[in-house]
Amino acid sequence: MNGRDYTIKFNGLELGVLTGVIMQLDDRTQQALKSVWEQLIALKKQAEEEAGVKKEIIPGGLLKLTDKYGNEIIREPYPFEIEGN
Repeated sequence: MNGRDYTIKFNGLELGVLTGVIMQLDDRTQQALKSVWEQLIALKKQAEEEAGVKKEIIPGGLLKLTDKYGNEIIREPYPFEIEGN
């Protein structure tokens, strides 16, 4: 690029909201925001790593997330989570 920093910076809530908004957009608009999406997913992975999150697919196709303190969340996985992300 031209020497400018185009990295996005968000807190956890903003990250989640923007990720959800992009997921609901049509394919053409999602493609236009692909670089933003990639940064959001990278930030999500970094936050999960820092929190010591472990992911496991459990019976019924649900995703079990456990952090380093033992807190658990069980939910349906998002499409990008089952595509190797």
